[in-house]
Amino acid sequence: MTWVGQWTLHKWCLLASVTTVFLLGLTCLVVSLLTWFAAYPVAPVLLITDSPALVLLTFSSSLLLLASMVGITGTFLNSRPIIAVYVLLLFPSFLSFVSVGYVTYKKAHFSLDAKVSEAWHFWYSPGARTVLQGALGCCGWGGPLHGAAASGTCYTRSPLPGCHGPLVRFERDLLASVAGTVFSLVPIHLANIFVGLLCANHVTHRFGKGITPARYRLTARDIYSTSSGDKHTELLIPPLPAPNAFAAFREDRQNKPIHRHMHGKFESERNGYS
Repeated sequence: MTWVGQWTLHKWCLLASVTTVFLLGLTCLVVSLLTWFAAYPVAPVLLITDSPALVLLTFSSSLLLLASMVGITGTFLNSRPIIAVYVLLLFPSFLSFVSVGYVTYKKAHFSLDAKVSEAWHFWYSPGARTVLQGALGCCGWGGPLHGAAASGTCYTRSPLPGCHGPLVRFERDLLASVAGTVFSLVPIHLANIFVGLLCANHVTHRFGKGITPARYRLTARDIYSTSSGDKHTELLIPPLPAPNAFAAFREDRQNKPIHRHMHGKFESERNGYS
C-alpha cells in the first residue's frame, strides 16, 4: 500500500466524501428493500400509505450508489474527468434525495387528516384496509360501522377502536421523522458536492502522480549515446526556448531549429573547424 504515503490531503478529503455518499446510498437502499419486502412489522403500512415517498427513496439511493462507484473509481485512478462525472451525478442525487423530504414534510404539515381520510374512503381497497386494521389494531375508520373491512378481528360488534386516530398519529410521527432526517443530511450532501467540484477542477496541487516535464524526459538518442560507451559522445541539453509575443510559452515544446543549430555548432567545434 505505497499509495497511502503518496496521497495528498485533498485526495483524502475526496475519499472521505465519496465514502459518505456510498454509506448514505447503501443505508437508504437497505431501508427501501426491507420496506418493499415487508421485513418489519410496520412495513406493510408504509407500502400502502407512503408508496410515492418510498419510490423516491429507492431511486435516490440507487443514484447515490452509482455516483459513489464513479467517485471511487476516479479517486483510485487519479482521473479528474471521472471525478467530474461523479460531481454531475451528485446533482440529480441531491434533487431526488431532497424530494423525499419535501414530499413527506408536505404531507405531514398540510391537511394530513383530510388526506388520510380521503385515501381511506376513496383510494384504499378492502384488502389494503384489512392490512391497515391488522397492523394498527383497529377496525373501520371511525368504528366498526364506518368504512370497515370485514375480517376475523373486525366485525360489527368488534371492541377495537376506529383507525382514524392511530393512522393519523402514525403518519404524523413517521413523516416528521423522515423529513427531519432528510433535511438534516442536506448540508453533508452539499459539502460532498463542494469537495468534488474542488478536486475535479480547482485544486492545483499534485493530485496523485506527477508528470515529468518534457525537458527531463529521456529520448531514444539519449539512451543510445549512453549505452554506446563513446567517451567523446556528449549529451546535448536542448536550450529552453524563450517565450515570444505570438505564441504561448509551453515547456513541453522544443525549438527544433535552435536545437539543430546548436547541435551543428557543437559538432564543428569538436572536429576543429570552428
